[in-house]
Order: sequence, then structure tokens, then C-alpha cells
Amino acid sequence: MSIVLVRIDDRLLHGQIVEAWVPSCKATCIIVANDEAKKSRIQRLAIESCSSRVLTVKVESIEESMKDITLDSANKERVIIIFSTLKDLMQAYNKGFRFTYLNIGNLHHDGKGKMITPSLYIDPEDEGILHCLKDMGVKLDVRAVPSDKPVPW
Repeated sequence: MSIVLVRIDDRLLHGQIVEAWVPSCKATCIIVANDEAKKSRIQRLAIESCSSRVLTVKVESIEESMKDITLDSANKERVIIIFSTLKDLMQAYNKGFRFTYLNIGNLHHDGKGKMITPSLYIDPEDEGILHCLKDMGVKLDVRAVPSDKPVPW
């Protein structure tokens, strides 16, 4: 399994990802790592309905997704992994998930917090996590789709 994109997106799976990021990354699998979506049968089925002959879509808890990534290291899948929040991403990091690049697409916080882009608002906790990630050498990429110009962080 090769992780081709790690993304933060509170909307989880939607058109920007399927229509722009999947082709750009040549992804063959999307893992939505979200405890709430995993527990919700309706939400899980809606997300997994985006699967096709060429794209596998899985909704897993954060714990399951970390095991899946570790166990499938010999698998030839090209994976996009999506987290709803930076806090969820740090939960995965604390379970051993390592990455060098992070795409930050959408965080809304109901329009509260510091606006970075019209679709990205961060609160003080998010800002602390982003500084921590940057200090650890993670490249932060703020943009909705690959064709957008990245917003400096």
C-alpha cells in the first residue's frame, strides 16, 4: 500500500476528491478514517457508494485504518487517506502513522476561528497542531483541488 495523499477535510468524501484528487494522484483506494462515519450505517453506505471498478472506498475507524495501512504494506493500492479533523490526524500520528505531506482542504468550524481560505477556518487547537506538524518537517499544502495555487501557511 502506498499512501499518495493525506488530506484533512471535514466533508470527508465529495466531488473535489473523486473528480480532482483521485486522477491527480492516480489513487486506487480511498480510506475515510473517521470514528463517527464508521458508526453511522447511513453515512458509511453513502460514502462507500462512491466505489467503482477502479476505485475502492473504505470507511474505517481511526484505529482500523492504522491497522489496515500497516497490514497491507505489500498491497499495490495507491491510497488517499482522509481525516475529518487535525485532532483525528494527531490521534493517528500517536498510533504510529507517519507522513511527510499533508493536504488541508476543508475545515469549517461553522465559520468560527481564523479564516485562512473561504473553506478553511482554524481554531487555536488547529493552529497549534499545524505548527507542531510543520516543526516535525511535514509539508503543509493548503488547497481544495490540485489545480489551485497552494495558499502559504
